[in-house]
Amino acid sequence: MRAPRRWAAVVGAVVVAVAVLSGCSGPASAAPAPPSGGSGDFARGVDIGGRSVYLECHGANAPGRHTVVLIPGYHDSADSWGIDEIIQPPAVGPAVPVALARDHRVCTYDRPGTLRVTLEGAPLTERSTPVPQPRTAADVVAELHAVLGAAGVPGPYVLTGHSMGGLFARLYAQTHPDQVAGVVFVDAFSPTVPDVFGPAKWAIYRDSYLNAVPPGTPLADPASERIDVDASAAQVRTGPPFPPVPIAVLTKTEPFQTTLPPPPGLTVEELNGLYEDAQSDYVALRPGTPQTIANGDAHYIQWQSPDLVVGATNLVDGRAARP
Repeated sequence: MRAPRRWAAVVGAVVVAVAVLSGCSGPASAAPAPPSGGSGDFARGVDIGGRSVYLECHGANAPGRHTVVLIPGYHDSADSWGIDEIIQPPAVGPAVPVALARDHRVCTYDRPGTLRVTLEGAPLTERSTPVPQPRTAADVVAELHAVLGAAGVPGPYVLTGHSMGGLFARLYAQTHPDQVAGVVFVDAFSPTVPDVFGPAKWAIYRDSYLNAVPPGTPLADPASERIDVDASAAQVRTGPPFPPVPIAVLTKTEPFQTTLPPPPGLTVEELNGLYEDAQSDYVALRPGTPQTIANGDAHYIQWQSPDLVVGATNLVDGRAARP
């Protein structure tokens, strides 16, 4: 495996044009996995009713600790949480999953149609069975719930969600409050983004960035992940209330790393400022929510400041009710 070139990354909230030569994927061929995600190293497909979703888990919970579930952003596979190769200087490792596995059971997964950013060319994952696209946040939540249950991953969970993964984490907590001990939002996409941007700028952001499909890249594959973002944001806004669990919010300061030219009607400065303004929605979810401004970091805070993500996750875990 190779560390990804910066221009070949896919930003979870703003799609980066991936400069690749090819990106094909086929269905996963994993056999049904027995429930074994609760102990030992686990990295395989988990059968959830005739299709396979790749899950990997490492470490064990120290006394009083919760299992951490790392939820990747839009188009991102488990790779996006990082291995030591992916950490960007001057940051130092270890990567988020490695550091958290010292005291926690830590799990992450590949949603179908997401990108293997640690492989040359960032192809679509072959580790999870393709599904019809587009999907909504509710579909993603139901899938993750089925995977964790089928693999026997012990809860309740601290959910750490990056970018669109934060939106999924929020809806998971609203849908399964008894299974969630706390949530960390890592530069998360807020359900208020459409309102904060306003109708005209939201349409530009959604169509020219979030749902952009650069030709000749893996994103042009019909199996590539597509999220109906409007429907997903509405599901969160109209869903059950967010449970009374501790949370933490991490917010970038630097522009999204994208090779897409800014379309008329939305400047780079507006895009970044409005996205960061929408983070206040997450801060307001719970009294006393700590918000960490990751000075000098772009969207992938887990690559540039993995210690901030680890620290926020441990903070939330420490504030959560004991398992």
